Amino acid sequence: MKRADVVIVGAGSAGCVTARRCAELGLKTMLLDRRPQSLIGLKVCGDEVSKSHFEATGIDYPEGDEISAVIHGADVYPPSRTNELQVRGWSEFDGWTVNRLNFGQRLLKEAISAGVKFLPDHHVRRPRISGIQVTGIEYNDSSGEEDIIQSKIVVDASGFAATIRNQLDSELVENNIDKGDIALCYREILTLKMPLAEPEVARIFLGGNIAPQGYAWIFPKGRQEINAGVGITGGKGRGSPKKHFVKFKETYPLLFDSKIIDGKGGAVPIRRPLKSLVGNGVVFVGDAALQVNPIHGGGIGAGMRAGIILGEVLRESIAHKDQTAHGLWHYNTRFLTNFGRRLASLEIFRRLLQGVSDEDLDYGFEKRLLEADDLMAANRGDGLSLSITEKMRRVRRGAGRISLLLKLQKASGLMKKISKLYSDYPTNPAGLENWEKSVLSIIESANFE
Repeated sequence: MKRADVVIVGAGSAGCVTARRCAELGLKTMLLDRRPQSLIGLKVCGDEVSKSHFEATGIDYPEGDEISAVIHGADVYPPSRTNELQVRGWSEFDGWTVNRLNFGQRLLKEAISAGVKFLPDHHVRRPRISGIQVTGIEYNDSSGEEDIIQSKIVVDASGFAATIRNQLDSELVENNIDKGDIALCYREILTLKMPLAEPEVARIFLGGNIAPQGYAWIFPKGRQEINAGVGITGGKGRGSPKKHFVKFKETYPLLFDSKIIDGKGGAVPIRRPLKSLVGNGVVFVGDAALQVNPIHGGGIGAGMRAGIILGEVLRESIAHKDQTAHGLWHYNTRFLTNFGRRLASLEIFRRLLQGVSDEDLDYGFEKRLLEADDLMAANRGDGLSLSITEKMRRVRRGAGRISLLLKLQKASGLMKKISKLYSDYPTNPAGLENWEKSVLSIIESANFE
């Protein structure tokens, strides 16, 4: 049996950042991953991360071979692929597409240098539980031998699989995630026939003709290399994301005659974070905590932000000798009232985009009923930018689709309402039940079909 203050399951970006922060604060920290050390960092995703996340956490910017491309804007396309929104000059959208392997290896190296004990090729099987308290993990080591780590706190950073969370039975812990809140994704790394005209601009595509209740993306990874893919929400027999991506490639000229470097699929959550990021002796971070952007499923930045906060909260909890949910609750209040609030608001915006018909989306983009400022306001968790003057201006432009204007107004109100609710997140576990009921009421109201 091994012993540690903190044991972290999963060496993705959130797990490595959490581990490093714990070790920097003097905690005996162990980090386990089922993959060999040489593969830490590899993951199927869009590979994009905004500069703002590094500024918020103090983590060093990607550099050298960690960077595939520098991003300075985005084009968002409606189903018609005309009248796109061009997002430029917004610092919150600036960032990089990263080489996930090289970036992940750097985060792991920093964690090990800070004093983290890393155990690769270790398969975590289950949590150890005493009464209602998680007290450690059981695992198989690289040779297949079974062993135990006893710890004060277990961190589930195992990604969407949530190896620890999905084996817990607690009223604080969510396990049954609705299939409609999961995006099935397929992406390819492609070499293009011709160089990109704007290699610093990402592209997002909306519409059921491209991805049913989902999205497609093209993220530059160089002047002639891209990360392109499709994500569709699960649960209603919409076909495989790979099938939709192949169709997209056949109809989008930029992708004609491109060559595949790599192609893989996966699943990501696309909803607000877990109602509670903590239990008794256990906490969740990254995809395991549903800390992702509900619009596109990106989670590198959110996981890094959460990891820094979590390391600091774990130090406080251990110093106060209280590893119950109450002693860990500060993680909830620090993350969910701030960045978690933004993610919850974006879920309402995602439901709006999914609930509006392709025809309405085309009309809204053509008449500019949706504008770049709306995307920025939504990204900040501020609702849509609909002042009285703005409402009147859009009413004149959208007189032919009053129903669409009403949906926009409804979404704006719900986004502000859920943002306020997250700002008032309960200060202890006793208030969670009533708070959750209020959240679910708002989510149920966010039906735009």
